[in-house]
This record gives sequence, C-alpha cells and structure tokens, in this order.
Amino acid sequence: MAKILIVDDDIQTTTLLESLVTMSGHQPASVNLSRNAIKAASTINPDLILLDIMMEGINGIELCKLIKADTNLKNVPVIMVSALDDLGSKRDSFNAGAVDFITKPVRPNDFAQRIQGALNR
Repeated sequence: MAKILIVDDDIQTTTLLESLVTMSGHQPASVNLSRNAIKAASTINPDLILLDIMMEGINGIELCKLIKADTNLKNVPVIMVSALDDLGSKRDSFNAGAVDFITKPVRPNDFAQRIQGALNR
C-alpha cells in the first residue's frame, strides 16, 4: 500500500481523489493549501504526489519545481491532475518534473492505472 499525497485547493476534488486512491488500495492524505504541501510531504513521506495546477498562492507547476528541488522529495513521482488540457500546461508540468498529467474529470479506471504506472517507475 503506497502513501499518496493529494494537493488541491478544492475540497470536493480531494474527497473524490481520496476515494479513488483508497479504491486503488492505497493510503491517501490531502492538503488543501499549496503553501502547506512541502511540510506535509516531508512529514508523510509519500510514495506519490498528485498536484492540481490552478491553486491559490503557489500554483502546481511552481510547487512541483519546489518538490523536485527538495533533497528529501526530489525522487517522489508527481502526477499533475488538472482541468487544464492545453499543450502549454502539459509542457510546463513535465518541464517542472511531473511524470504524468491527468485531465479532470478523472476516469476511475484510467486514474488507477496511471497511479500504478507512476508507482512502478
């Protein structure tokens, strides 16, 4: 069972993603304020981080860069989960260090496979 940190400022989204993570056999933890994500990740030691892009304060792209710059977190895979579906957002996500990009609304079966794929890297 992997520990998966979900960072999204929308509580309904984190609740949904928590359910999907649990159904996939993993242990979810959520943070709704991006500014608390690095501290939470350092405490939780997640095996995977799911990040929204559009968040108040630090956006997901910047947060991904901060995660990848952190010595203790740099090897944790990050999947961006966003309503944005444009090429620029995807390019920026991968350039920031994300290993995958899932567009909202998520499809449960696809979501589970993508999580497993990132964990198996």
